[in-house]
Amino acid sequence: MGMKILTMCAFGKNRSRYLAEYLEKKGYDTDFAGVCQDHDEVQEKIDVADVIIAVHPDIKEQLQLWYDVKQKMIIGLNVEDRPEVVLPEGKTLDGEAWGDFQEKEVYPKLIKDIEERLK
Repeated sequence: MGMKILTMCAFGKNRSRYLAEYLEKKGYDTDFAGVCQDHDEVQEKIDVADVIIAVHPDIKEQLQLWYDVKQKMIIGLNVEDRPEVVLPEGKTLDGEAWGDFQEKEVYPKLIKDIEERLK
């Protein structure tokens, strides 16, 4: 069995899921989780992972504070998915506009950042 990669975001629903699916298509053994999910379940996923990818510096910091990751390699990316942080004047989005923002802004940056790390 190959190296097991765990991708981590805040809630395990957007960035980590997308990145895990992307890496799985490239042949990696992946799983995903969020630092704000059930602590015991997330720790179990961490325990079996060889590498953890934190999609944002805040996620990496929370991961290191809240979980036992001392023996794990952690790769830190810097991909923000909150429109109110990324867009001018704190603009918020919902529904289809939020999905479009993820497709056009967030997912391409995830791919770019991880591809730079995989070289």
